[in-house]
Amino acid sequence: MFAFRSQESLEPLRMIVVGDVVGVEKASFFEVDKVSAELAVDTRPDTVTLKVSDPKGIRVGQTLYLLEKNPDHKTFKDGNIVGMITVKSVYQTTFFGWQVRGEGYLRLIEDRPMTAARLLDTTKYEEAFLAKRQGDHYFAKGQIEEAIRRYKHAASLDQGSPDIHYALGKAHWKDGEGYVSTAFEYSIAWKNRSRFSNDQEKLLFYLDYLRFLLFYHKVEGKDNKNQFELMPIVAKEAREIFPKNYEVWLYNLEVSYINLTHSGLALQAAAGRKSREDWSELAEVSLKKAYTLRKADYYLHKLACLYYNVKWKEYRGSSKEIEYRDKLVEHGKLLRLYYTGDSQISEDILNAIRLAEKQSGLF
Repeated sequence: MFAFRSQESLEPLRMIVVGDVVGVEKASFFEVDKVSAELAVDTRPDTVTLKVSDPKGIRVGQTLYLLEKNPDHKTFKDGNIVGMITVKSVYQTTFFGWQVRGEGYLRLIEDRPMTAARLLDTTKYEEAFLAKRQGDHYFAKGQIEEAIRRYKHAASLDQGSPDIHYALGKAHWKDGEGYVSTAFEYSIAWKNRSRFSNDQEKLLFYLDYLRFLLFYHKVEGKDNKNQFELMPIVAKEAREIFPKNYEVWLYNLEVSYINLTHSGLALQAAAGRKSREDWSELAEVSLKKAYTLRKADYYLHKLACLYYNVKWKEYRGSSKEIEYRDKLVEHGKLLRLYYTGDSQISEDILNAIRLAEKQSGLF
């Protein structure tokens, strides 16, 4: 069918009908946020339920178009676009069959019968899925070169799939081809992150992307400004979506520590102090959350020691000096307790811990 953006539009969009709108749900109560208060309206999206005959071609994160429908028409026909929704879930029920749930703004059109349609898409999703699964098989067997070949084929069939680009990025990193290729593939997965097939895959990507960005920073430092600025954005979104995951908070702590040390170099005067306070606050929150979720992790206490050593130096001669010194001593003990010997502890941090212990009267 054809859909028109307005009555005057002469360039219709080719679309595939997917079903009818069967319900529009309003929020049960009105939460006043800043935007809503200023506009004097509830700005939250409505939840829309569709009844569909076949879910083929419908994906989470996809935009579906709502078209006006004359109730006298027994069959679908061309119409004007009166709204859009973003697909949040696709599921099957015992009595009603396949349904789609999405979000959109339908306050002005909620009582009108509407048809839902998607843009005509020539992307070969099923072939891409199969090629990706083949790549997963070879990746698990350690045949990285063949896995990359299959993943690239899958990406050519579905260029916007975050699952495929995430897998391809991992394979490039594993292959040792270089982090530049990984950075490129991960950036595509990040741009299309709303399309991940499930939350578990999305979580794994967020964690790997944070690991990669931290690695990238250690290799290139502040020379790559874009990657450096991306770290806190990914970290923030990860903790908002997955607030109960230990590694999310661990990487938020590391990102906060890196930005804390960088803010002292890049900024001056009041702006620098404000930036350091913000990063310190986030580091404290991240450390507390991570420590609540898991205590016996050497790397957590290593980061804590690095952080508290910086704060101890910063507040020498102030009322907070002893507080930060004692925190350094506390995590220094835990660092030694959980140290596995897999990596080396720098002499700088060990000397800082010894000095803190000596000044606190332990030695």
